[in-house]
Amino acid sequence: MNKKIIIISIVSGIALLLIGCLIGITYANKKNERVKIKEEVKKEIKEKEDNKEEIKINSKPNDNENKDISNNKDTIKNDNYNEKDNIVIDELNNTLNNIEKSTRDENFKDKASSTFISIVDFLFYDGTIKGISFDELTEKGKEKVLEISSKIDVKLEEKCPGYKEKISNSTSKAYQKASKIIKKGAKNINDFAKSALGDENYQAIIDAKDELVKYSKESLNYVTGSGSKVFNNTKEKLNEWYQNFKNK
Repeated sequence: MNKKIIIISIVSGIALLLIGCLIGITYANKKNERVKIKEEVKKEIKEKEDNKEEIKINSKPNDNENKDISNNKDTIKNDNYNEKDNIVIDELNNTLNNIEKSTRDENFKDKASSTFISIVDFLFYDGTIKGISFDELTEKGKEKVLEISSKIDVKLEEKCPGYKEKISNSTSKAYQKASKIIKKGAKNINDFAKSALGDENYQAIIDAKDELVKYSKESLNYVTGSGSKVFNNTKEKLNEWYQNFKNK
């Protein structure tokens, strides 16, 4: 009888021990599971925060992107013009900017004269800027070039009043007439005509070629890359060119 009691007690003890172990294991597993869930939640929250930060960083344009945006705006702005238009327009805009920033020193009158002579040469005498002639431009390009040329004339006049009359006694009337024609064309390209300068004024500038040579120094000219027909040809060649121009 005592043996049975002892056996039952041992078996009961072992059973209780096993049950206790199972309960302990179950509790431990649940605890580990809760810890794991908490870690996963924390990880998920961190990932979301990291993603937000990444989105914030990516949404802020850097300096290079700002430059690209600015360049794109410039490109869009000039989309109405072809490549040759843009080359001449950029050069004349640079000319205008340089004049605006310049001070009126002892050489300014000569610089103003040289610059306007080059512009008239380009517009009326088949001269070139950066190797491009006025006739090679589109109609929109021509109108824009006339607009900037008129602004250059106005700015030169502001800084050096009456500069066109001082270029040469024999060409004063011709350059004044050219200035008026340029201003008309700046408002409407259809109002611009090379022939409107007239025989007398065309000839006056050609005949004054030797007087105008003193303005041919590149250092005096605000228009860089200008190829002057008046400066670079003899009177005979210029007269021959003008006769061909009239016949056209």
